[in-house]
Amino acid sequence: MNELLGILMDAFFIALLAWCSYTDIRTRTVSNMSVILLLCLGLVHIVLLIITDSAWWPYPAGLALCIPFFIAWLKNVMGAGDVKLLMGISLYLGLLNTLIAFAFMVPVMIALIVRSWVQKKSLKQRIPFVPVLTFGAIGATALGYLYALV
Repeated sequence: MNELLGILMDAFFIALLAWCSYTDIRTRTVSNMSVILLLCLGLVHIVLLIITDSAWWPYPAGLALCIPFFIAWLKNVMGAGDVKLLMGISLYLGLLNTLIAFAFMVPVMIALIVRSWVQKKSLKQRIPFVPVLTFGAIGATALGYLYALV
């Protein structure tokens, strides 16, 4: 039953991120409702880990990885919705999987920046960050399933 619940939670997590990516591409905004649902999903995940006597502390510890992005928001480099969404992602994925998600995100972000520079000859163009976050989070989640198969 635990495995089925984990798969359902991961599917809901990915569906929420897909919704956020779609709205970010279309409107350049992130819905507060989607962030709240993501944070609630992360909290449910932690509660289930506590109930099953599993290590739960790496999940809230993942929030520490959001600090540089929060500082970027304070400097008006990225949007508040991106930072809030990143907090939900890091709470759900935890410390290690958020680092893995970052590893998936970096090459995609570099490619988008280079593409933007080549097309516009400027880095002033805003790039939707949520699809990049989604790519990284899905990559980290999929890697967890691949690791479980080995």
